[in-house]
Amino acid sequence: MVLRNLFIDVSGYQEDSVEYFQRAKSQGVMGVVVKLTEGSEDGSAYVNPRAEAQIRNATTAGLHVSCYHFARYTSNADAQNEARFFVKIAKQYGMTSDTLMIDDAEVHSAADYNSATSAFLNEVKALGYTSVGLYSMKSFFTGGILNSHGFDNAKIWIAGYGITDLGIDNAAAWQWTDNGLGMSVDTSYDFDGAFTVGSSNSGTVPSTPIPAPQPVEHVGHPATGTYTVQPGDTLSGIAAKYGTTYQILSAINGIGDPNQIWPGQVLKVTGTASQESTYYVQAGDTLSSIAAKFGTTVANLASINHISNPNVIYVGQKIYVGEVTQGQSNAYTVKSGDTLSGIAAKFGTTWQALAQKNGLANPNVIFVGQTLTV
Repeated sequence: MVLRNLFIDVSGYQEDSVEYFQRAKSQGVMGVVVKLTEGSEDGSAYVNPRAEAQIRNATTAGLHVSCYHFARYTSNADAQNEARFFVKIAKQYGMTSDTLMIDDAEVHSAADYNSATSAFLNEVKALGYTSVGLYSMKSFFTGGILNSHGFDNAKIWIAGYGITDLGIDNAAAWQWTDNGLGMSVDTSYDFDGAFTVGSSNSGTVPSTPIPAPQPVEHVGHPATGTYTVQPGDTLSGIAAKYGTTYQILSAINGIGDPNQIWPGQVLKVTGTASQESTYYVQAGDTLSSIAAKFGTTVANLASINHISNPNVIYVGQKIYVGEVTQGQSNAYTVKSGDTLSGIAAKFGTTWQALAQKNGLANPNVIFVGQTLTV
């Protein structure tokens, strides 16, 4: 029988209290994956400031704890540096050798991303953490950027919202929403227990020495379409150079905080937001302003992000900004509690107009999951 155990993942955007994790557990959550690090020690050197408390209090609440690193590597040697940084912080927080250690690989920043990802995972294992996993979007696996069968025993964790087919046959977990449990948190299903049962975390902290970061050349994609961040650069300044906006650059590069970029980082500066591109809500944003920035509509964003109330978004929330899966730019998917008059009000129209446009014989009868033209 295939498991469907619930687990969540948290970063500096989420809470770190015991009560927070107890609330998740009360809704069936069995595990949590905590972000530890991002980039390398000789690069961004970012450590989630809430990680230690999140690990401690999730454990106190009785949840199974795993860890993840947000990858920024641009070459195999750079990936090894990032793995060493990840392991260094994991050891500082007392993570035992049987902890599941995840590579969050969602920024296509290396010419051979599959090889660099393999170098990262192999280095984590060589440094004493033998249980590893790989997280990325469905499109990275189905589009040939990452080979789900190319990483030995790594647990494959796929992000895909509003889908029924994960596209690969060896997924260990599926992140199906970023707005789960009424807690606005990434929520996933664990299919084999690695994220929710796993080992007992009763091993010891690995004693393998961690090599110092090695100077590496930050080699990414060919120069066309990319820019290497220089000292003093800002994302808005880079955007101005290339006739775009910092919001677009944030989305196509998966940047959570547009104020945090670092020298040597390779950014994509051309292209448009795809189905998998993400934007992280900033202070002052509204869903309508985000829609305007990306040339889409509130209805699109609400539909592909499963947002039931377009007036309620929050700072740090991850928003997918691509086209609606069905290809309809004027589509809205009915949510629980919706009425035709309520939907009409959201989009500045009338229930009569919606009923006529969608051929609804009885405007009082709509159903969850139904796609309406607005």
